[in-house]
Amino acid sequence: MALIIGGAVVAVALVAGAVFFVTKDDGGGTPRADSSTSAPPVVSQSPTDAPTEEPTDAPTTEPTDGPTEEPTDAPGGAPATGFKGQWQSTEGKTLTIGEKFTSGQYKGYYNCNWIASGDGILIGIGQDRSDGSFRIALAPMGSDDESKGKGGNMVRVGDSVKITWDKGGTDTLDWVG
Repeated sequence: MALIIGGAVVAVALVAGAVFFVTKDDGGGTPRADSSTSAPPVVSQSPTDAPTEEPTDAPTTEPTDGPTEEPTDAPGGAPATGFKGQWQSTEGKTLTIGEKFTSGQYKGYYNCNWIASGDGILIGIGQDRSDGSFRIALAPMGSDDESKGKGGNMVRVGDSVKITWDKGGTDTLDWVG
C-alpha cells in the first residue's frame, strides 16, 4: 500500500509479522527503510463466520417416493436383481460373486469363486449376459489343469440361483449374503 504524506511517498508492507516503511521524498533523497514490530494478530469472528441458522434434528431434504438407482432387497434378504453376493446349497457348495473389475484384462467381469467337496476351491470370472443369465468360468486354484475347471450358466429363481454346468448337472444355491 502506498500513501502520500507531506509530499513524500510512503510504502507500507507487512512482512513476517513486522511492518516496514519505505519512504522517498520528491527532493531526490535516497530511499530509507525502517521497521517496527507490530502487535500479534487477533482472530475475530466476522459476521460471515457465524452460524446463520439454529441447528435442528429435522431432515434437510424432503424424502421422495420416486424410484432409486439401487435395487431394493427382496423379503428373503437377497438382492432383487443381479448375481453379486454369496450363494450356498444345503450340501455346503458355495459360490461367491464379488465386485466387477473396473480396469485391466478382466474389465467388465466379476470376480468369482466356488468351494465344494470334491471340486476344492475354484476361482474365476463371471459376466452378465443379455438374456438376464450369468456365465461363470472357474479353474482350480493354483493349477493349470483345465480338465478340472468348470463353466456354467446361472439364472435367478426367486432368492436362489440355479447353475447348469457345461459338463452336465445342476446346482441350486440359496442366498446367504
